[in-house]
Amino acid sequence: MGKGDKDASAWLPANKKFQCAYVARQVAVKKAYGLWVTSEEGDAMRKVLNGCPGEALPGEGAKGVALR
Repeated sequence: MGKGDKDASAWLPANKKFQCAYVARQVAVKKAYGLWVTSEEGDAMRKVLNGCPGEALPGEGAKGVALR
């Protein structure tokens, strides 16, 4: 099944090696444009990012991604 317009709660890359970077990029885009995150999407993002605490948002030097 293709990604289409699905969010992290409905689609993630099949290769788990790419999930951290994929979700970090999603967070960075949503942050940059002030986009909202559904509770289901936020839960899925947290689940992925909890497995990669050193992942930085693209374009930011700080390590770690925080979802509030």
